[in-house]
Amino acid sequence: MASVAPTLDRESDYGSDFSVGEEDIVNQLLEDLGSNLGSRTTSPTNPTSTASTPALPLESQDRHHAPNLRSHSENALPEKVKSPTMLPRTSQSPAPAPLPISLGEVQYPDISRALFSAESEIAPGPKFDPLEPFKDSRSPLQRFRSFPKKPLTVTDLSSGAWCELQYWYTLTLLPGGRKTRTAAMRGGTRVHQTLEDEVHTTVQVSIATKEEAFALRLWNAIQGLRTLRDTGLTRELEVWGMIEGQIVNGIIDEVSHESPNPAFEQELNLSQLSQDSAAHSNQQAPITDYLEPHAKRFYLTDVKTRGSDRLPTGAALRPARVQLFLYHRLLGNMASGLVDFTAIMDRYGLRTDALFSDAFMAQIGNLHDEVFYDADSNLEQSPSSSRSTRAGRNAAESPDTIPSRNSEITQPHDLIRYRSIAQILPLLQAELQETFPRGPASLGNLLAVQYRHRDGGRILGHNAFPNDPEALDAYIKQNLQWWRGERDAEGVSIEETYKCRTCEFAESCQWRKDKEAEFLQKKRNTTRVRS
Repeated sequence: MASVAPTLDRESDYGSDFSVGEEDIVNQLLEDLGSNLGSRTTSPTNPTSTASTPALPLESQDRHHAPNLRSHSENALPEKVKSPTMLPRTSQSPAPAPLPISLGEVQYPDISRALFSAESEIAPGPKFDPLEPFKDSRSPLQRFRSFPKKPLTVTDLSSGAWCELQYWYTLTLLPGGRKTRTAAMRGGTRVHQTLEDEVHTTVQVSIATKEEAFALRLWNAIQGLRTLRDTGLTRELEVWGMIEGQIVNGIIDEVSHESPNPAFEQELNLSQLSQDSAAHSNQQAPITDYLEPHAKRFYLTDVKTRGSDRLPTGAALRPARVQLFLYHRLLGNMASGLVDFTAIMDRYGLRTDALFSDAFMAQIGNLHDEVFYDADSNLEQSPSSSRSTRAGRNAAESPDTIPSRNSEITQPHDLIRYRSIAQILPLLQAELQETFPRGPASLGNLLAVQYRHRDGGRILGHNAFPNDPEALDAYIKQNLQWWRGERDAEGVSIEETYKCRTCEFAESCQWRKDKEAEFLQKKRNTTRVRS
């Protein structure tokens, strides 16, 4: 299946290898050299005005791709490379050039002054002010996840399970509120890309508006559902929903028919069956229990990469568990038809009735025949495939389900369908209903984390566990208190200070310093009691 990613024109493919301090050295050298050559040149040039260096290209912010018409989330759109910019001149008049140093027949300017002045201007290594994040009185939700910024993501909510304070520092102190890209993170991205390429083929599609960018994400979700029905497996399936009144978005690494641990699942089913029998011994079982006792279920898997063969245990598993709990709830709500897509489109600031450009529709039409009506057939009839026929009929027969901000959407008079987000949404809802005919019951209650090695992607092992809605409710309630500014972010406990070894804020973290002092004090008290 084709996977579509939006493309934007780049202005430059090159970057600069000079640091800020090195650029100053070069500028000073050119100034001095130009001053010395001026007496021997009839038309002196200004070397600074002609020297330029392109800015370094920004790295992609997200690793996610998409099935068939797979689009990335808005933050994953390829970012433009900045155009070449001139190196800035100093605001002061240049000082007279020093006397050149003579070496035989060749004369060189004295660069000692330039080297000395540049050393003091080179930026030191990253140092963070631990009080900087607390100077803004707004809540994290208001500062970082309110319109026009993106809504909450599954990563936002699950990161607090590792360390709230670390994520708070990431949002407030790092560019774009994202962790610094490391070699380990890039290795994990490559593994995820390889896995997605096994299921979907990425195709580049040019976009002109944010409505077209979001339409690609919807088409990718639709194609992901179709791939899941056809092959029993899909990857990078995007989901949306509402958690405690907040719009939340995420991308599931893998959904498949294959149970991660059949034996464990059977034990869970028997345990649940005995509990239900004891609780409802006097009630008659519904007939659906006998009609579809062996109906296929879909299982959610999150893929994690590691640099060693050792698998995480204990508290290190908590973020992945929260992540999968959230994915299960979001996909279950979408399968049940409970998601208010009108509210989601409003949150993203999208005009659902805005028509896509002809260029965009031509690209989509090359990938999906159903986009175009058959000129010899009734406009209400869908393209040749039976699957598209069902989806098209649902879109035509349910105009009341089409969300629109300004006016009711009518069928276009040309031969193109799905010209707007409002016309794609009913198709997505029809695909969800067809893929999950029993709603949330179509999803298995057993979730799994699959661990792969960062080099080569070989499987290291699995960790399977049952879905726990009550545990998720308790966690979300506590975590949203911090996002809403009702309490301060909390760091790790003394037992989990091993997490600080890989934290870039460890040296400036006051919470860590307080915990160290607390630990030393407890140790001294214990020593005194023993003596």
